[in-house]
Amino acid sequence: MCKLLSEWRPSKACIDLIKLNGLDDRQIDAALSYLKSQNELDNIDDIEGYDNWNSLFIMFCIKTGNTDTKA
Repeated sequence: MCKLLSEWRPSKACIDLIKLNGLDDRQIDAALSYLKSQNELDNIDDIEGYDNWNSLFIMFCIKTGNTDTKA
């Protein structure tokens, strides 16, 4: 399991689950680029409530996707 955000890539299962929640490749790529650009995020151990980047990314994408559809 990858602890550092700079070394992490979403798994196929992670991407598949995000797509099941209605996000397309463009939205997923944008979310990944945004997440990777956050300098304060480095190690998953420093983020309360998450033990891996896939779970954080899934929740991030779903929340972002729901915000996009309400606008």
